[in-house]
Amino acid sequence: MSKTVSATVTASRLAITDDHQDLAAAVSGQLTRLQTPAKARAALAGGSTHPADIWSAATELGWTGLALPEDVGGSGFGLEELAVVIECLGSQLAPGPFLSSAAASVVIDRSAPDSVRAELLPVLAGGETVAALGVSGSVVVGTDLIVSGESPVVLAAPDASVLVLTAGEDVVILDAGPASAAGGVTVTPLDCLDPTRSIGSVTLRDVPVAADRVLRGAARNARTVFRILAAAEAVGVSWAALDMAVGYAKVREQFGRTIGTFQAVKHHAANMLVAAEVATAATWDAARADDLDSAWFAGAVAAALAIRAQVFNAQNNIQLHGGIGFTWEHDSHLYLRRARTLAALMADGVDPLLDIVDGQRNGRAHGASFTLPPESEEYRSQAREAAAKVRSLPAGQQRDFLVESGYLVPHWPQPWGRAANVLEQLVIEEEFAGVDRPDMGITGWVALTIAQAGTDDQRERWVEPVLRGQVMWCQLFSEPGAGSDAAAVRTSAKKVDGGWRVTGQKVWTSLAHLCQWGLATVRTDPDAPKHAGVTMMAIDMNAEGVTVNPLRGITGDSHFNEVFFDDVFVPDADVVGDVNKGWLVARATLGNERISIGGGSGGPVGTTPDHLIKLLDSSPATSAMYVRQAGEVIAELHSLRLLNLRRATRAIAGAEPGPEGNVTKLLVAESGQRLTELAFELAGTAAVVGQTPQLTRSYLGNRAMTIAGGTSEITRNTIAERILGLPRDPLLR
Repeated sequence: MSKTVSATVTASRLAITDDHQDLAAAVSGQLTRLQTPAKARAALAGGSTHPADIWSAATELGWTGLALPEDVGGSGFGLEELAVVIECLGSQLAPGPFLSSAAASVVIDRSAPDSVRAELLPVLAGGETVAALGVSGSVVVGTDLIVSGESPVVLAAPDASVLVLTAGEDVVILDAGPASAAGGVTVTPLDCLDPTRSIGSVTLRDVPVAADRVLRGAARNARTVFRILAAAEAVGVSWAALDMAVGYAKVREQFGRTIGTFQAVKHHAANMLVAAEVATAATWDAARADDLDSAWFAGAVAAALAIRAQVFNAQNNIQLHGGIGFTWEHDSHLYLRRARTLAALMADGVDPLLDIVDGQRNGRAHGASFTLPPESEEYRSQAREAAAKVRSLPAGQQRDFLVESGYLVPHWPQPWGRAANVLEQLVIEEEFAGVDRPDMGITGWVALTIAQAGTDDQRERWVEPVLRGQVMWCQLFSEPGAGSDAAAVRTSAKKVDGGWRVTGQKVWTSLAHLCQWGLATVRTDPDAPKHAGVTMMAIDMNAEGVTVNPLRGITGDSHFNEVFFDDVFVPDADVVGDVNKGWLVARATLGNERISIGGGSGGPVGTTPDHLIKLLDSSPATSAMYVRQAGEVIAELHSLRLLNLRRATRAIAGAEPGPEGNVTKLLVAESGQRLTELAFELAGTAAVVGQTPQLTRSYLGNRAMTIAGGTSEITRNTIAERILGLPRDPLLR
């Protein structure tokens, strides 16, 4: 059996800017030239866990000092750049102590006094010395500066001559190596599931330490550094496993076609992409923090999501490879070994999920602080002045001011919005925090479509009344039997003098019973192909022949409707876009819908992470399992904003759009369900006997979220085909 080809080397997913992408390309190229994956495989047969050529490259190219100041021999960059390097190392399973040594170096730089920094950082930056960081165990520093205890599992400890270990709330820096054993420092190498790196147990017996090598209160920041950088490596592992799986699914044939055409395979791959993208956004957010204190919660989120993503993707990579993935010769199990080992190390000591719950409980559940580029200031004074004006106005006048100033929908083109670029939108988000800007929902999606595709007369008639809250629109797309197939249009129109006569039925139309207008897909050429021969029409919901029949949902409310058209007259002036080319307009509306959902509209109603914490704290018998589940839900919900922020930052940098929009649409729906499901479990019998009406309503209502706007299954197909490039089912072509 021949050995499989390792994962395809791709650009860093953490990198957005050109500089970061160039850095990633340089690192990946060097690792490829050094045949790094082959060295990882050689470790299975007893090869080195610290190859000299990889370490030499890291030192010669400045990776070891990348995030250290220039005055100690470093390059003066930060965690953001170091994370890109470590991601690349992870994607190729580079053996060696780089992760642990780099993390320990950052801890020393950020927390140690100048005397220690001057002594240790130059040799760490230059690669002459290897350090190891341990963030768990029973190490204690006595009042007499005598250190004892154990750090049972320390990555790279057998390779290190400097040990950086947490001791309660503090950090202690100790010399290691053969000579240190006589002084009470013992490093015992341990067998490791991941054969590419060394791990050791550190035992300390009455070790004297200098006062300046005890870093008081630095333990939390040390954990934050390790979590961020380990998460970066996990991002590399996650994407490499996904690339391997997708590459195999595109060529492996079964039953006469490639396995990538099967929906089950597509959904596995889509789930892997979602996991990797969420971990990437969280790690990127934490790594760009202005300071470690602000990155504490962000680092915990990054670690939690990266732990889950790398293990999930490594396991599914083996599954999608089938029997070949289970063989010793295939590289997939090397990624699983790395993922599981790294996951155990990140969760050792203080579980990041517990810190996430604690952060939500104490009001610290926010992203890392970062500074917008200087050019953002040109927008800030105007936005700040406008926000102050809104706050000063009576509630009844605030919306009119927002409309007239363009701040209601700043991303819209003028004259309705401000044609704000992404940077201005971020500034507006900051300055308008706490200001209620109405979410127009479906009405807004439709109005933006009219602004984009309508005539001047249509824009003048319909757009401003929407902005001022005077008119509501519905979206008349879905039809009986069509489900998520929006192009399966049977509602038809016949040309008559001055307009069209429309006959047919729509269903699942949200809020149609409250709307004055609807935007409908109508088939005007029955002989044309499925996506052709469709025209978009604005229909007066009070016109003769329009019947709206509310449908009662599982909450007991009538949110959806079925709408019947019986020879309804639509004037030519109300046709939006060109006749028989309405699918182009429909796609724009669907795009506006997905952008809006992805931006947060349509999320869980009535139940929030704060409610979840109250339920946890009010139950005396809450198990650790529920606390960890709450941490997972909170982390996932937090990542929604990060995906949007990352998409915005990508636009600021002039980079190509990423997959965040489709990922966010899926996550909004499913994370909302997971939130209410967990809350329902925590509430127990109270949720089913009328004692938690808001929660019960929220739980029931959220069952629609994975159906409305296109089911989650269809979204997974879209992700697999349009983002991952898996082929369509040949039976559906």
